[in-house]
Amino acid sequence: MNIRVLGCHGSQLPSYNTTSFLLGQNVLVDAGTITTVLSLEEQLKIDYILVTHAHLDHVRDLTFITDNICYQRRKKQLIIISTKGIIEAIHRHLFNNVIWPDFSRLPSAKSPVIKFRIIKPGKKQTIDNLCITAVDLHHVVETVGYVIESGGKTVIFMGDTGPTEEAWQIAKKTKGLRAIFIETSLPDAMKDIAAKTGHLTPLSLETELKKLQSIKPDIYLYHMKPNYHEAIRKEIAAIKDREVHIIEDGQTIKI
Repeated sequence: MNIRVLGCHGSQLPSYNTTSFLLGQNVLVDAGTITTVLSLEEQLKIDYILVTHAHLDHVRDLTFITDNICYQRRKKQLIIISTKGIIEAIHRHLFNNVIWPDFSRLPSAKSPVIKFRIIKPGKKQTIDNLCITAVDLHHVVETVGYVIESGGKTVIFMGDTGPTEEAWQIAKKTKGLRAIFIETSLPDAMKDIAAKTGHLTPLSLETELKKLQSIKPDIYLYHMKPNYHEAIRKEIAAIKDREVHIIEDGQTIKI
């Protein structure tokens, strides 16, 4: 499983892109950054986008990739996958013919650019050679992570989350678990606002990782606020007995 990091930050500044991971050539986890990184040819290969939640830094480029696909007249629909509540939020607040055209009905209702597909947490779906399962997380809006299996190897992408429980219980039972991608948005000095906004700090991340007990997949950390990079890095270095990798935009990770 090759994972290309198109963006991995919790907000945007020059050279810091918001969250999006490309699996192989045609599956995305989140859509914070697509069209500023991928060529048009690469964009036209995308078939599925798994959305963790409807916050703008995770869905912004749904707008521009659908526009590009439409005017390139690609016949194959782009499938946007998430839970019912998240899909409804995206449709109501983004593809609403006010903020952006409703590409679920354009260029025609019979042959639209995008199709929404609902996934229920705990229920497996297969897309191409991937088996995916959504898992509920704890954020300020409805949010899920994704357990993704391929060739006997499993990766878990945690969407934005504060302290949570179910995901760790699932992780401990998951066969072939090689990696967990998880956020840490703010330094420990900002733990109060992190708690209010449903995010982790290095100290709360360390507490969460203890819930894995003896299970030790590689941990890939993302969603740092760019202006707090150095403070977070120093605090993450204090976490012992875990392989914590801080990822960067443009990186390719092989699982």
